[in-house]
Order: sequence, then structure tokens, then C-alpha cells
Amino acid sequence: MKKLISFVFRLVKRIIKIGVLLFVVTFGIYMSNAENKLIYDVVRPLLNKHYDNQARDRRI
Repeated sequence: MKKLISFVFRLVKRIIKIGVLLFVVTFGIYMSNAENKLIYDVVRPLLNKHYDNQARDRRI
């Protein structure tokens, strides 16, 4: 029984550590506005390249 309690305690401790680490990482991404910078610098040029190469049909 003592081993089970010890195992559960270590498991909960690891889960809390991982949760805190994930919170710190996501908070850092949020505060530095990194997701918007990534979209603006990486995703947007790729989308512009894709849509600029498409043939236009301007018939009314």
C-alpha cells in the first residue's frame, strides 16, 4: 500500500511539473506575441505566393 501511495504521489508531482512548464511556455508565447509573428513572417508569404500564382477569371 505504501508503494502505491508513493507511486501516486510521484505521478501527481510529475503532472504538476509538466503543467507548470507548459503554462510558462504558453504564457511566454502569448506575452511575446510569437504566434502572430510566426503567421506574419512564415504563413502569410506562403499564402501570398500560392494565391498570386492562381489564374484569375474576371468575367462578369
